[in-house]
Amino acid sequence: MSSLTTLLASTETDGPRIFDAISGIASSMTTIFSFAAIFFGAVFCIMGVTRLMRTAGTEYSSGWGHIGAGVVVMATAAFLPWILGSFDQVAETDPTPSTKPSSTTSPEPTSTAAPTTAPETVQEPADLTWLLVVLGIIGALILAAVLIWILIAATGRARRSIRAARKEAEVERAGRERTATAWQAFHDRHNELLRKIVHSETDWDSLFFLPALTDPNVPQTYAMLRAMRAAGTQRDTAGELPANLPLDVDLTTLPYPRAVEAFAVAWDAAERNARRLGQKGVPHAERKLIKEIRTLLDMAENAAASSTERSLAYRRAQKLIESLETVHVPEKAIAQLEERQQLMITAN
Repeated sequence: MSSLTTLLASTETDGPRIFDAISGIASSMTTIFSFAAIFFGAVFCIMGVTRLMRTAGTEYSSGWGHIGAGVVVMATAAFLPWILGSFDQVAETDPTPSTKPSSTTSPEPTSTAAPTTAPETVQEPADLTWLLVVLGIIGALILAAVLIWILIAATGRARRSIRAARKEAEVERAGRERTATAWQAFHDRHNELLRKIVHSETDWDSLFFLPALTDPNVPQTYAMLRAMRAAGTQRDTAGELPANLPLDVDLTTLPYPRAVEAFAVAWDAAERNARRLGQKGVPHAERKLIKEIRTLLDMAENAAASSTERSLAYRRAQKLIESLETVHVPEKAIAQLEERQQLMITAN
């Protein structure tokens, strides 16, 4: 009986010491775990912010998962010591006072003895300063993440706006260049038609074998000459590219391009008609005269011939040209013939 009593007494004496040692170790481990979790949570938040900055301005921005995980880890680390401390306080509090068995009876108090009362245990409030610091750090990190997100979003919108403005400017510049090129194409086509007309009026083969192309009495040729004059008038009055034209404008609806298109159509019609007619309207006798004129012109332009022979050929050809009745020889061709003769005389 005495051995059992001794064992119980030693257990009651050493139990609190063991519990205090285990509690101290758990408290130290909890503190280490809290700081480690706060560290890793901050690392996760930094990784998330870095991902947000890398993907700024794109349609998909990653990184919020890392920030959320970091906040959860830091919040857990902040509240875990407080939860474990609450459990420790509950374990240390003993609602039922323990009574030790005694073989002897305590003497009854005398009437003169003063009643004894156990001193009340005053529990000091837990120090939560570290919790406030951790919560402040978490709040600062969350606020920093929100501010960084706002900055990244604003930067992304600004970049998208700049890219959209640049793209719009490039599209407008390309459209203006296409419009200017198309407008210049009408000028080039107009010049080409004028060269064709000059060639038809000064080339002797065209004059003699396509006489309808220079005869204003032919309806198709007359319509072509009218279209030529109209295009020239439009070039003088509306030949410059109008400013502030829409990018999708149809240039053929404007006066000058429309006049050039009509000129081209009229030229094609006159040329087809002239090739179809050929020398059908030229009498047989005049056709012989045309062959003689062509031979004289070749002699007049032959550098191997003497100057006298060339001069006689020019004068003879001029007289025969004036005698033509069916073939219309424009003044440009006669002026060109006279200019060549003057050059020949000056060279001699």
